[in-house]
Amino acid sequence: MPVLASLLLVTVSGCTSEPTDSGHTTMTVILDQDVTPEQKSAVEQRLRAMPSIEGVALESREQAYARQKEALADDPDLLAQLKPEYVPESFHATVTDPLAAEAIELVMGSVDHVGSVVLRIADADPPPSRIGVIVRMKATATAERLAAVEKAVQALPHAESIEVEKPDAAYERLREQCAGKGDLATRLDRQMMRDSVRFALPLDKKSPGMSKLIGLDGVDVMELVPATML
Repeated sequence: MPVLASLLLVTVSGCTSEPTDSGHTTMTVILDQDVTPEQKSAVEQRLRAMPSIEGVALESREQAYARQKEALADDPDLLAQLKPEYVPESFHATVTDPLAAEAIELVMGSVDHVGSVVLRIADADPPPSRIGVIVRMKATATAERLAAVEKAVQALPHAESIEVEKPDAAYERLREQCAGKGDLATRLDRQMMRDSVRFALPLDKKSPGMSKLIGLDGVDVMELVPATML
C-alpha cells in the first residue's frame, strides 16, 4: 500500500454546475484485499449510481501490478517493495462534474469493502494554469498538528488562497452545494469530515516543499484537484 499511495498521490468542493475551464476529475476506488465477487459487484453498483459518474471500469490485481511495475521501472527501491499479492483491485471512473467529486469521494469511502478513494485531475489539453491542493488531516490530528501543516503551506513560495476548513464548515458547505444531486447530500455524514488545508498553485512554477507535506504528522492524504473546486 505505501507503493500504491505514492503512485496515486499526484491525483474537491461543491456540487453545482461544471465551470467551462475545469476539466473532468478521475476517481479510483480501491477495494479491500479480500473482497469477494459479490462484494465487488455491490461496490460497483453503488459507484454507478452516483451522479456525474461515467466510464466505470475494473482494474484487476494483475493489471494493476503490471501498470505499477512499468511506472516504477526507473525506481528500483520502490519496485523492490511492489508485490503482486499486495496490489488491490480497483474501479476507475470519470466524474463529469468535478464539483461533485469531493462529496462522491467521501460517500464512496464509507462504503463497505472500499479501502480508500483517490481523486486526481484528468489529463487535459491544454492543461490548466493552476491546480488546487487539499491536504486532509487524520481524525486524530491535534490542533497543533493542523497549525503546523498550515504554517508549512504558508511557507510554500507560490501558494495562493490558503484556507483552513473545519469539519462542520465542510459538512455545511457540501450539504448546501450538493442540493439537487439526487440523494448525495443526504448520504453525507459529519463523521466523514476532517480538518483540511486547501490552497492553489500555479502549474508553471515549482514549489519546493510540496512533497514534504504528506509526511507531516497528522496528515492523512494530499490530493491535487481542479483549482476551481477550492
